[in-house]
Amino acid sequence: MKFITGVNYWPKNHGVQMWTEFDPEEIAEDMRTIARMGMNAVRVFLKWADFQPSPEIIDESMVGLFDELLVMADAAGVRVIPTFFCGHMSGENWDVPWRGDRDPYSDPEMLRAQVGLVKHFAQRYRSDARILCWDLANEQDIFARPRDRHSGWLWVHTLASELKSHDPEHPVTAGTHITSLTQDCGFRLGDLSECLDFLCMHAYPLYADSCPERLDGVRSTYFVPFCAALTRALGGGADVLFEEFGATSQMCAEDVIEGYYRATLHALLAEGVIGAMGWCYGDFTVGDRLPYETTPFEVGFGMVDARNGELKGAGRAMQEFRGTLERLGGQVLQPSAPGAAIVVPRSYYDNVDPVITPERNFRALFNSYVLARRAGLNPRLVTSEDDLSQFKLVFVPCVPQRRAVNTSDWRRLAEFVEDGGTLYMSYDGAALDGMGDLFGVEVRYPVIEGAGQPVEIRNVGAGAGTQDAGGGEALRLKHATGRRLVVRSRDAQVLWTHARGHAKCQSEGEPAVVAAGRGRGYAVFCDFALELCMSDDYGVYERMRPEEVYRAVVELSGWREPVWTDSPDVSATLLNGDGLGGDGIVLLVNYSHQPRQVRICAHGVDTDTREARVPANAGLVLATR
Repeated sequence: MKFITGVNYWPKNHGVQMWTEFDPEEIAEDMRTIARMGMNAVRVFLKWADFQPSPEIIDESMVGLFDELLVMADAAGVRVIPTFFCGHMSGENWDVPWRGDRDPYSDPEMLRAQVGLVKHFAQRYRSDARILCWDLANEQDIFARPRDRHSGWLWVHTLASELKSHDPEHPVTAGTHITSLTQDCGFRLGDLSECLDFLCMHAYPLYADSCPERLDGVRSTYFVPFCAALTRALGGGADVLFEEFGATSQMCAEDVIEGYYRATLHALLAEGVIGAMGWCYGDFTVGDRLPYETTPFEVGFGMVDARNGELKGAGRAMQEFRGTLERLGGQVLQPSAPGAAIVVPRSYYDNVDPVITPERNFRALFNSYVLARRAGLNPRLVTSEDDLSQFKLVFVPCVPQRRAVNTSDWRRLAEFVEDGGTLYMSYDGAALDGMGDLFGVEVRYPVIEGAGQPVEIRNVGAGAGTQDAGGGEALRLKHATGRRLVVRSRDAQVLWTHARGHAKCQSEGEPAVVAAGRGRGYAVFCDFALELCMSDDYGVYERMRPEEVYRAVVELSGWREPVWTDSPDVSATLLNGDGLGGDGIVLLVNYSHQPRQVRICAHGVDTDTREARVPANAGLVLATR
C-alpha cells in the first residue's frame, strides 16, 4: 500500500471556524500547496456542532461544503480523511449544545444521534475514492472520558460497525493520542484494534516529561517511533498510522523543528508504520480567537508561514522526505525480521500496585527501546502472549513484584533461555521462583536505598578508574524507585559492579549486572531499575554510554542485525517493500543534532559503502546487493 504522508488541516485565516466561514479560494490554494509539498492526504475535522445542530438534524448545507472540499482536494490530487465528533481541538472543547450532562459513549439517545451522523456520511460517500478512510474522533477522551474501558469499546464498536455496514470499502480508524499509552483513559488500544482497520497515534515530545532534552536531541527524536512501536504491541500487532506529531515555533527555532521532523519521519519509516501526518498545515492568523486565544502556542505549529505562504522548517523536511520516499517507490516498507524483543508488562493498564501505572511502564519501556536502538538493535515490542521463539534476545525491564510477569510467563522466559535465547531482566521488586538459579546468583535480600539516591556502577572490564562522559566505563545515575536486590554470584559472570557504597547498605563492590549460561542460552540480571533511573535524567545519553549494558547482552547472545553502525546515535535498518522491486535498502537515521561519521557493519547483506557521513537529524538511504 502507498505510504500515507499528509497533514492535519484547518485554514490559517479561519481556524476551527472553517465551516461557518467557508473560504473556497483559500482552501483550494491550500490543497494545491499540500500537493506541491508531495503529500497525498489531508485530515479535516467535521466539527460536531456545525454538522449536527440537533440530534435529529444533519445540516445539509455543511455537508454541501464538505462536498466542495472533496472536489478541491481531488483536483489537487490529495485524498481526504474526514474526522467525526470533533469535540476537542487544540486545548478547547467544542460540545454540541444539546448534549447536557449525558454520556456520549453509553447514553442511548447520544449513541443513536452519533450513529445517525456516521450513517449519513457512509451512505452518501460509499466507495468514494476521494476519501482515504473514516476517522471517528480527535483525542476523544479529552472531550469526555468514558466511565470505563467497556464504554469506550462500545462507542468505537458501535460507530465503526455502522460505518462498515453502509460503506465496507473505506477503512475506519480513530484519532487516539498518547493518553492511551500513559493512562487508563477508557480507550485501550487492544480494545480498539478489535473494531478498527488500523490504529492511529498522536504524540509530542515537547509535552512529555520523559523527553527532558532538546527537541532535536537523541531521546526526543526516538519518542514518536517508540510510541508507534508500543501502539502496535498493545494493539496486538495492528498497523499504525502516526496521525499527529510536530512542534511549534513559539517554543523552538525553525532549524531545530526541521531537524526534529527529518529524524522523526525517517525513524517512522524504519519502524514500519503505514504513514505519518504532521500537525498542522499552516500557522494561524486568528490568534485572538478560541482555541488559540487560550493556547497561543498552537498558532505556530504550521508547515507553512501564514505571513508569506513559504514553507517553514517542518514543511521543508516533509517535502524532502516525500521526495526520498517517492524515489523508493512510495510504498510502505517493512524492517527485516527482528532478533530482539522488549516485553510489555502483562497488566500494563491495571496493576494492583498503585505505583505501577501505565506512565511508569511507558517510561521503563521507552528507555529500554532507546538503549536497544543505541546498542545496534532494531527491537520489536511484544506482549507476554506473543511467541518468543522467533527472537534471539528478550529484554524485560524494571520488573515489579506482581502482575507484570506471571509465573507462567516466567516459565516461558526460562524455557526461552534453555532453548538458546538470551534474556535480560532488571529489578524493581520482582520475586520469581527460581530467579537465583536462572541468573546464577544467591538472592540475599532486597533493600530500598531511596528514590533520588545516587547509584553508580562500573564495567568490570574497564579497569579501576571511572571515566566521565564518553568513557563507557561507569554509569552515575540516581535511583528512580530506590529498590535493589542484593545478590552474590554463584556461577554467574559479573559484568558490572556497584562503584559507590551506600551509607546504609554498603553496596560498593557488590554485583550490579551478572550473566549466567543456562542450557543453550544466557540470562542477564540487573539488580536495580536501570531504565527508570534514566527516565528523567537530563542528557544521560549524551553524558554517558548506558547502552553498553545492553551491548554486553547483545555480545553474549551472538545475534547480529543484518546491518548496524559503530555510532550509538545512528541506527541502521534493512527495509523491504513492493516498491523496491525485490531489493532491500538500508536506512541510516541520525538521531543526534550533530553530524556523525560512521562505519557500517553488515551480516549477510552488502551495502554500496562501508563508511558514511550522516548529517544531523538526517536519514540516508544505501543500496544493498
